[in-house]
Amino acid sequence: PQQRYSVFSTAHYDFNDNLSVYARATMAQSDTQTVLFGTNAIFGWEGLVPYVPATDSPLDPSLDYTNQATVAAAIASYKANPLTSPYRNPGFIGTGLPGAQHPVPVELAALLNSRPVGTYCITGSTLPSGQPCGGFGTGTYPNPNPQLAGVTTTGDWLPGWSPDSSLPPRSTVNTNTQYQVETGLNFKLGPTWTGEFYVSHGQSTAYSDAAGNLSLQRYRDLIAQPDYGRGATLQANSNGASPGFGGAIVSCTSGFYATFFEGDAPLSQDCFDAVNAELQTRALNKQDVAELNFQGLLANMRAGELRGAFGYQHRYNAASFVPDILQSTSSFTDQVIGVYPTGYLNDASIKNDDVYWELRVPLLANKKGFRRLSLDLGGRRSRTSYGKKQTNDTYKSLFTWEINDWFRLRGGYNRATRAPNLGELFLSPQEIFTLGGNNYGDPCGLRSTAPFGAGGTGPDPVLTAGEQEPTLAAGQTLAGAQSARMICEALMGATAANYFYNVANAPAGGGSAFNWIYQVGNQNLKSEIGDTWTFGFVMTPPFQKPLLSGITLTLDAYRIKLTDAIMLQSVDYANYLCFGAVQVTTPAEALAQAQTAACQNVPRNQALGGPLTTTVSYTNQAKIDTQGADVALHWRLNFADVGSKIKGGLGFDMQANILDYYKTKQSPANFDVQTNWKGSLGPNLEGTNGGAFDYRLFSTLSYFRNAWSVNLRWQGIPSVWTANYASQQAIIQNNARVAAGGSGITLSYVPTTEIKTKSYRVFDLSFSYNINKISIRGGVDNVFDTSPVNIGSTTGYPIGTNLAGVCGGAPGCVQPNAFSLPTTGEYGALATGGAGYYDTLGRR
Repeated sequence: PQQRYSVFSTAHYDFNDNLSVYARATMAQSDTQTVLFGTNAIFGWEGLVPYVPATDSPLDPSLDYTNQATVAAAIASYKANPLTSPYRNPGFIGTGLPGAQHPVPVELAALLNSRPVGTYCITGSTLPSGQPCGGFGTGTYPNPNPQLAGVTTTGDWLPGWSPDSSLPPRSTVNTNTQYQVETGLNFKLGPTWTGEFYVSHGQSTAYSDAAGNLSLQRYRDLIAQPDYGRGATLQANSNGASPGFGGAIVSCTSGFYATFFEGDAPLSQDCFDAVNAELQTRALNKQDVAELNFQGLLANMRAGELRGAFGYQHRYNAASFVPDILQSTSSFTDQVIGVYPTGYLNDASIKNDDVYWELRVPLLANKKGFRRLSLDLGGRRSRTSYGKKQTNDTYKSLFTWEINDWFRLRGGYNRATRAPNLGELFLSPQEIFTLGGNNYGDPCGLRSTAPFGAGGTGPDPVLTAGEQEPTLAAGQTLAGAQSARMICEALMGATAANYFYNVANAPAGGGSAFNWIYQVGNQNLKSEIGDTWTFGFVMTPPFQKPLLSGITLTLDAYRIKLTDAIMLQSVDYANYLCFGAVQVTTPAEALAQAQTAACQNVPRNQALGGPLTTTVSYTNQAKIDTQGADVALHWRLNFADVGSKIKGGLGFDMQANILDYYKTKQSPANFDVQTNWKGSLGPNLEGTNGGAFDYRLFSTLSYFRNAWSVNLRWQGIPSVWTANYASQQAIIQNNARVAAGGSGITLSYVPTTEIKTKSYRVFDLSFSYNINKISIRGGVDNVFDTSPVNIGSTTGYPIGTNLAGVCGGAPGCVQPNAFSLPTTGEYGALATGGAGYYDTLGRR
């Protein structure tokens, strides 16, 4: 629901016929409420729960948990009569009993008891072996609780909590307030020239209050308390120099046992309050404008009036954003479950000063074949300041040629520039979850397909039956791979590198559909440049018969080419700057490279060695080139005009876009190949709109009669591939060109088995009815309840597939490592960004 009100005021005063003054003021405020899915403490936001079998297991921990028959009998016996079962653990302390720690149900106990036994060590301590607590292969499990030191355990476990009834849904209340004041002068300069001067100030503020979120650290601390926090009383600032000073006291009556194990039972109010995190964020945008314009007659020419306009404009834009401290990048002791960190934006600003001129030049009029021919010419010089200054020139040359009263040609050329915006310049680190940007996976993996990666520098420590040993990636050298591995090891540290390369399964090559990245602004950006060519016609055929006389047809072909386009670096490019831009030969050189800014942007997990969140910034490296045509058809017919007694009439409108190509290249690197996204849901690049369909149709059939009308709208898009498929096809085409002697390098890829998405049609029905000054509208969207199509489904590589024969000798092709199941792509419209084209809501 939304509530909105607005206020508008205007004043106008004429001093005389040549001078007038005006003023306007507007203010609007809206309150919008939303209800969202609940919080999920899963997938990185779980809590670590200690498990001590001697007291937490209802089953005897000494049973042979490798014997399935014994385990099944023990579970059945205990569930039948827990008090007299011979498999009962006499030391078990159940929930709600004095001394209860972290008891678990019998099925979970059987699972946890089957794991290897170890002991707890204290986080940050050093083991007798010299390894840190938590080092792999030590048989110890880190824990922050000193009371657990040396206790026999099977290790912590991670409850994945997906609340249904135990928590209220997340919700937001967004309040947006805008106001603008403007005043100016209108004046005449002689009989044919007019001018205008005005200044304006506008400001918008947005306040968001988000409820139903959970504090990650408070949640983890509470479930780590005895009996999952049941009956707990916690004192803030309890570990400081003055324990408890100035700190809140929080209680939890119910604890989490019943919530976890008894059907998501609701928490007591004090337990919910203990973990609740209501988020408040504020954003502010300001704009000041001062503008002076002149327009008028320059000369009378044979073909008409030569008119001109020129002027000056000053613009000042400023913005600030203040996130809640719990969701900010400044909070390193706590964050919000399910919410990625975002940075502060403090009084970022841009100033622009522009001067411009425009001419409308009549060339011919009322000549044979030239009812009217004119040019629109213009130019603008812009000076932009945002800590640095840059000057850009833009210009246009457009023509209109009316051959006769029913056929007109139009087109021309336009050079445009876009200065970087406040976010691209000043954005503080902001973490997001994104799709695409990574065609080569983890460059540190032994099976990396990156031409700047460590693939092939060692044997796979966990080689499965039929699996081949890792090999060098196409486009990579042995020296380059060894250099990348040394840099990887320096970034990981000795313990993590030992685990990553000698214990864990070597990460497979190939791109990753999902990435966690930090976006950050770049104040060294310059304006991007775009060139547009257009040519088309407008035709209203001079048919005499009423059935055809209401037709209008337009067609406009276009080509748009952007150079120095502003775009985020790809994850691949960020990895390349660290692991491939510099080649090292010694561990000392590798350590020095690991300490550079480029490598600090691609950090590694210090325990497991895997990649962490990648930091990427905006650059001017991208190029975009697209070409196509827009077609529109308009037709109207009144039945009375054809002698029919039927009242009213019919109308038909159709708009279509026909795409020739949509090509991008995100960086000049040879591994970043030009990609033609035509026929796919791409591009999936920052700042671009996905959905490069071969064509898109939008049609409406209308029946109108006096004050009412009924409309049937039809939208159609053809079958399409995913953006990841388009990226792989670009690599395949690159490899074929290189194999034929062309420029570039051969690149590795693991072939996909994607199935092309089916074409899609959806119909909407609407009506309108006007009563005096009241208009009533309504309708049914998605009349036939058409479901979204499956997107990104695959056949997989089922058991029995000849994996060694999948590639068929194609350049750069890497055979899959293992058999795989098919995927349905059932939720692809949501997961791949297709929700803007496929209706995910159904009839409504």
